[in-house]
Amino acid sequence: MRVLPMILVSLLWLLVCSAYRFLGVFPHQGKSKFIMLEGLMKGLADKGHQIDIISPYPQKKTYPNYTDIAKLSVPLSLVNNLTYEFIQTVSSNIAKSTATVFGNDVCEAHLGNSVIQNLVRDPPKNPPYDAMIMEILSSPCFAAIAQLLNIPLIGVSTTLMYPWLHELIAQPENLAIVPNIYKNVNFPMNLWQRTYNVFSFLYCKLYFNYLTISQDDIVRKYFGPNLPSIRNMNLALVLVNSHIALNGIQPMTPALVQVGGIHIREDDTPLSHELKKWMDDSKDGFVYFTFGSMVLMETFPRKTLDIFYASLGKIAPVRVLMKIPNPKKLPPGLPENIRTFPWLPQLKVLNHPNIRAFITHGGMMGTIEAIAYGVPMIGMPLYLDQYNNINANVAKNVAVKLDVYKITEKDMDTALNAILHDPRYIENVKNLSQRFHDQPLSPIDTANYWIDYVIKYGEDVLRSPAMDLAWWQIYLIDVAACLLLCAAAIITLAVFIIVHFVMKMTNRNHYRLLHSKKTN
Repeated sequence: MRVLPMILVSLLWLLVCSAYRFLGVFPHQGKSKFIMLEGLMKGLADKGHQIDIISPYPQKKTYPNYTDIAKLSVPLSLVNNLTYEFIQTVSSNIAKSTATVFGNDVCEAHLGNSVIQNLVRDPPKNPPYDAMIMEILSSPCFAAIAQLLNIPLIGVSTTLMYPWLHELIAQPENLAIVPNIYKNVNFPMNLWQRTYNVFSFLYCKLYFNYLTISQDDIVRKYFGPNLPSIRNMNLALVLVNSHIALNGIQPMTPALVQVGGIHIREDDTPLSHELKKWMDDSKDGFVYFTFGSMVLMETFPRKTLDIFYASLGKIAPVRVLMKIPNPKKLPPGLPENIRTFPWLPQLKVLNHPNIRAFITHGGMMGTIEAIAYGVPMIGMPLYLDQYNNINANVAKNVAVKLDVYKITEKDMDTALNAILHDPRYIENVKNLSQRFHDQPLSPIDTANYWIDYVIKYGEDVLRSPAMDLAWWQIYLIDVAACLLLCAAAIITLAVFIIVHFVMKMTNRNHYRLLHSKKTN
């Protein structure tokens, strides 16, 4: 019954919303992250907006209203290119890698691109751009393009908000209930975890800002010496890949809008006959196992792969579908109930009626997709926000968590037995899926509404008053100092009065005593 009102609302917005021209700038290398960005931009194109895209991933087929105007090079390919050893190396200093490899280096590599330079010097006028949409992760330098074009800047966060992003829109930082997604922090947090959360959050933010100072110089090198600091970018709106049913309740400024699941779209592309037949023939169900679009599972230690083999072989006749880019590099002994493919259409796999569980590294896209289709999970986080993604789902009893770096066969057996045979996991994930889908507007309609709102009423329409305050004013440090000063003054005055009164009484008594002695 809820579908009809949503369709009517969508049609209404198609009638009343104007058609705009958007510039999308998405310089980062992660293909999995681009899936959300692509879903957003195609969704806007479907609504009649004209979309021009600068990214490393141009469309292979033409798409109505969607034009790739520049293909960016990818210095570090992340698609099926991260080995086990590389993950461990990067994870040891992920903040530095994010700020430099995916931040400063990307700015230096792409701001001089001829298309970007021509765009800034001679922007289109028929029609002009109405807004620029960019991913906000580690390259705030690209915000200078929107400033030079004098158009509103709309940010997209493909994960939850990283520590250094909050200040861009004065997003409240209530660290008692909002974990630092860069660290493995459980919720609810005890005293020690809250203390760790506060200091790790501040460290990540300050360290990132310190490492990316050079982006100011890069911007001035390519766009002119008089540009202000990238720290002063004016973000009119941020679309974040989250939802209250998945990520819990937290304070939010109106400039932060949740559009989790915006990349989940209908896809008419037919499945390969081989894959479709295998899934359809899995009458006892199947488990889908992947570490995403970047990680090479075949590079994991032989000991870990042997544990996977042993445990997954025990669940037969339940089958296992594994995404393995280079199956020939797997060690021998693959159980008969396991089938590997170098690439899999994940949405179609998770939406298949015979699927029973999803073994995942805990990427934001995959966990949202699993919940959208009601599939319980076994999470093996590897780095970044994956720990918090899995922790949040474990707390909801829709997932079991394993430490892939310390995993034992017993751990894997226990997790598989729980996720396949304990009915509470499937019941909880179906309920959570229903809550996720119960929205007044679809994610793309929500994004379209607020983008239209910002363009119609001005880029400052959602701007928080906290943007005009210093940090010590936001956290009421000045108020606390004033109260402490008043309290200190009152206490000092009270002590002075008491001391004065006591001394006066003491002197009076002393005088009386002396007078009494003289009289006697």
